[in-house]
Order: sequence, then structure tokens, then C-alpha cells
Amino acid sequence: MILGTDRQTLSDLNIFPQKRGNLSVFDYYNRTQTIGGKDLLYKMMDNPLNDLDAINHRICIIKFLYDNDLDCKLDKKDLDAVEYYLKLNKDILKNNVLDSLYAYLANFITPDNEYYLIVRGLKCLRKHLYNLIAFFEFLDVETLPDFLAEFKIEVESIKDHPDFHSFMDKKKSKLNFIQINRFDNLIRKKKKKTILSILEKTYLFDVYISMATVAREKGLGFPDFVNDISAGIKIEGFFHPLIENPVKNDIYLADNKKLCFVSGANMAGKSTALKSIGLCVYLAHVGFPVPAGNMKIPLFNGLYTTINLPDSINQGYSHYYSEVKRIKDITLLIQEKKRVFVIFDELFRGTNVKDAFDATLMITRGFARLTNSVFFISTHIVEVGKELEKSDGICFKCFQSDSQGEHLIYNYKLKDGICSERLGLTILKNERILELIDEILEND
Repeated sequence: MILGTDRQTLSDLNIFPQKRGNLSVFDYYNRTQTIGGKDLLYKMMDNPLNDLDAINHRICIIKFLYDNDLDCKLDKKDLDAVEYYLKLNKDILKNNVLDSLYAYLANFITPDNEYYLIVRGLKCLRKHLYNLIAFFEFLDVETLPDFLAEFKIEVESIKDHPDFHSFMDKKKSKLNFIQINRFDNLIRKKKKKTILSILEKTYLFDVYISMATVAREKGLGFPDFVNDISAGIKIEGFFHPLIENPVKNDIYLADNKKLCFVSGANMAGKSTALKSIGLCVYLAHVGFPVPAGNMKIPLFNGLYTTINLPDSINQGYSHYYSEVKRIKDITLLIQEKKRVFVIFDELFRGTNVKDAFDATLMITRGFARLTNSVFFISTHIVEVGKELEKSDGICFKCFQSDSQGEHLIYNYKLKDGICSERLGLTILKNERILELIDEILEND
């Protein structure tokens, strides 16, 4: 089962690169060593889950590797060679001495690239199997998470299989012409499904190692899902992974507070905080470590954000109408999916201040009545917060900021309450736009 989301949300949260060269959350998490692992990581991050057992299964594997500080070096070139070898269209070599000698002599007289690819593929496969055997050698199958236990058993079934004894004999560093034919026949004819299964597990193993590595390097935490739809939300020490030296914050929503109203001046940190919270929720549903110290949340059926909503010029929509349509679309999704996590950043910025005030107030009060979903709504129109103070089901968070003369001071710390600062005019004055206009007039 897949968590409901959409391309707007993926774009808002910067899950994948939007332009060539741009850093994304995928890049931050990608420590995979193989092409197959990278492709699988992309697929997993593009399909967050809505199945608690599947999510916890992933978390359990990654946490085991993390807790036990386990790593396994995988050789991309070796695995590429094995993949290429298994996909060869060349006829499978025949397992008899005469054909083996013929193939060897034919290649000796006129070197055959496909024969070379078979030899190289066999060599790289043997090396990869040695590597996996060494990793699992001292791990007890009874203590391993299911996936790793199954992987160990499958790898050891190759090691212990009579047909592979000679192939896995380390004393034979180089295969002779008889063995080349015999093992090509064995692997591409008799045991191809087994080898393909090991490769498939290798790429998944690569992803899990990648997640444990990045969690270790970046100080990421592991999400804890509460199997209760009425449970609150608690995220401690959350941060945005793409910001250098980020300020960490905490957020707690009690079970009777399903809407968080976030206020603050321009540039105080509202959008970054909402993106960070959205990322924690998204990545938790992928079953990956999150950019936070600790996290407890219920399982959601959908995650939708409206942070960087573009104008729909091709459809002839104004920015305001695009906002209204987006809110309606998400409301319909809530009606369908029931339990949804929603983020609205700076609602109704596409209209005048009076309409933005009234519309934000109306929509916030409306969503506060939907107790099965969770909402984060931000604004710099602080008067809306004052009007909402008496409403039930809303908690208020803010980013405080200050000015000392012409200098603006932001600490980017999320606090309880409603922001009271107005720094928009100070920001405008600090850019000396009027002075520049005066200079233009003086020089005319």
C-alpha cells in the first residue's frame, strides 16, 4: 500500500533534483555503491508506504545495520559485469570437454568479445559471492532481521551446493577452459534464477547499507509509529538536511490538537521548518531514518503540501485561483483518504491583504474541525492568529525575530505563541531601494 502524495509535494520537499546540478534529498541519502541500488533507492523514495508492517520491516533492517555498525563494500564494476554477462544473447556454452576445447581454441585464434565477457562475468560473480559469504560468515541467522536472514541462507546455499564447490574453490584462482564451459552452463542455464535473486537482494542490501551509513554520518534518527489514529505527533531535534549547520527544533501536537498555526515575520524560518517537518513525515513513511533526533507519529494515508505553488499560466489560472483550486483538491483527497498530513505555507499570498486575512481565517477554522487529519498552516498575517486564539483544536507556534537599528536578528527557534513582530518594512528599507531611485533621478 502506497502513501498518497503528488508531484507538487515532491517538488515542495525537494525529494528529487528539479534541475541538473541541484542538490536534493535523494542526493543527500544516496550512498549506494551500485547502479541497481541507486535505481532501487529512487523507486523506494518515489513510493512512500502506507503499510505499517512494511515500514517497520525496513526500519528494523536499517537499524540493525546501524546499531551493529555493519558495512559491506560492493564493487559496482563487478556487478555491472555480472549483469552484462547474464544478459548475453550468446548461446550457453556446452558442458563437455570437446566443445570446451573448441570454444577455447576458437577464442585463442580469433579473440571473441562475448567469450571474454563470459569469462569476466564468471570471475566477477565469484568475487561478489566471496564478498557476501565473508559478510555473513560470523552473523547468526537467528539474530538477523528477516531479509538479512533470508539473504544469508540463500548465499550459503550457493556456497554449500555441490555444483558450486569447484566454482567457489579459492585455491583455483583462474578457471580453465573446461570449467568456463561447465560454470557458464551451470549459471546461465541451471541456476540463473538463483543468481538473479541474489543480485536483486544485493541491490536492496545496498540501499539498506546506504541508509545506515547516512544515518551514522549525519546523525539521523529512526521514526517510531504509534498504531493509533488519534495519537499526537512528537518530533524532537528536527532539521532540514540540505542546510549547512541547521538550527534544530522540536514540535509536539497533543492528540486533541490537530492543527498547528505557525506565524512569523518574513525570512524568520517558517517555510524551512514546514519543509523539514514534511520531510520527516515523508521519509518516515518510506521507512528510512529521518532528519530528527526522535519521532513518534501515527500512520497517515496521504501527505500533501502547498509551499511553492506555481502560477498555472498554461491553464489561464491566476496565482490566487491556483491556491484556491489546490486547497479544494486537497480537501477532496481528505474526503477520500480520511487521515492525511497537510502543510499550507503562506496561504493566499496571491490576493490582497484583506481577502488573504479573511480567507486564511475561514479555511483554518474549517480544517481545525477535521480531527482525523493533521494540518500545519503558516502565515505572516499575525492578526489571523489573534482571531483564532479562542478556537478549539489549534496549537500556536511562532518564530520570533528582532531588529537592532537596521540589523535584523533571527534565531530560527520555534516557540509557543503568536508572532507580534513586523519586519517587512525594515527588510525593504535595508535594501536602500528609495536611495537608489534618488540616485537615478540625480543622475538624469
